[in-house]
Amino acid sequence: MRKHSETLRRVGQTATRGRKEILRILEEAPIPLSPRDIHDRFPEPKPDAATVYRNLSLLLSLGLVRSVALHERSRRYEAASAGVHRHRVVCRDCGRIEAFQAATCDLSKIEEEIRRRLGFKVADHSLEFFGSCPDCQAKEQTE
Repeated sequence: MRKHSETLRRVGQTATRGRKEILRILEEAPIPLSPRDIHDRFPEPKPDAATVYRNLSLLLSLGLVRSVALHERSRRYEAASAGVHRHRVVCRDCGRIEAFQAATCDLSKIEEEIRRRLGFKVADHSLEFFGSCPDCQAKEQTE
């Protein structure tokens, strides 16, 4: 938790229990979490949902948390670690999300094209794949 306190102080924010817990929870999670998931993982005493949303909004504006849209109604959140990017696969049937680390991730040609054509300097990325998980595939075959 000391690391989170120092990070928050470095960006000029008070290291409240809620902010430190949100950062810890997201850092430990292998997949992006919804605000409800974050709230559920809080140790007792749990803050109210509004406090979780307010802190997520602040941490997002500070660049310490990243918002992830996985084609769902609500957004999910993950820790934004400099130079670290994540890859996920999402089942379109049941919503299961799995994180994975590719053996190699060389998107340098795409990043160069983004820089050349759009003028953006890419700092990091997240990559999502969508399909059917093994369980849903098995259900389809038995129907």
